[in-house]
Amino acid sequence: MQLKAKDLAIVSVFSAVSIIVGYGRGLALSSLPGIIEFMTVLIFVNGLMFGWVVGALNGAIALIIYMLVPYPFAHPAAFLFTISPILLIIMALLGALYGIVGGILGKRYNPININAKFVAEMAFFGFTLTLIYDVVGSIGFYLAYPIFYASVWEAIYLTFIPLYMPYPPIIHTFTNTLVFALLVPPLTKAISNFPGVK
Repeated sequence: MQLKAKDLAIVSVFSAVSIIVGYGRGLALSSLPGIIEFMTVLIFVNGLMFGWVVGALNGAIALIIYMLVPYPFAHPAAFLFTISPILLIIMALLGALYGIVGGILGKRYNPININAKFVAEMAFFGFTLTLIYDVVGSIGFYLAYPIFYASVWEAIYLTFIPLYMPYPPIIHTFTNTLVFALLVPPLTKAISNFPGVK
């Protein structure tokens, strides 16, 4: 599939905004890492509004850059000041997943007609995608840095219990459910008013 100049511009802008939002969250909520983030909802909305290819590229590029720059509080591997290629690939694929699913769903929805069913479905997809992100991300961390875990099962188990923080990492799944329910509807409605948007 050939990308148009407009698509490349959308990927560039959304990737930059996603990264800035990701780092901004880390700075603003440094005492609560992993509780709330807005990067994945932007990637999802990008796919929803502009198609799965654009969304997937946005997700992969944003997560690669986000993981490569070891900004404190940005992500769990930041304290290592290096990133494993294995974890980088897994996180890029997980980022792309949000854009792909958003793109597939985008054909089903009309951003003008947003109702309670749409909000509930966005919450469901936010929960499902983030659960996959959190569990597969933990597995990716194990594959990249096996020295920190006794087994892959321990990596998965630690996703659900508060070992190093006062809350379990899985809390991200529940907060993202709310983020998707609250932000996807107004974002899609706002973007739909831009010239040239479907």
